[in-house]
Amino acid sequence: MAKQKGKDRDPLLCCSVCGFSFSKVYGVIGEDFIEAHHTKPLSEITEEVETKVEDIALVCSNCHRMLHRKRPWLSISDLQAILKSK
Repeated sequence: MAKQKGKDRDPLLCCSVCGFSFSKVYGVIGEDFIEAHHTKPLSEITEEVETKVEDIALVCSNCHRMLHRKRPWLSISDLQAILKSK
């Protein structure tokens, strides 16, 4: 559902951090490909809750790996700031 909502907003499914689009770069094979990142870490949730669409960020594989690189995890805005500073 988060991916579909993201696609409704942005048919290229660009990464929320860096703007990369798998379909733009890879063509047909990259269409509809993006990773879902939980902005509220599941490991920190102590009770059973339903994930809301607003709690999912659509990110490319590289940014997803960097978000999870070390704890505490970086936020989307933290990683965007790192990219802008380079």
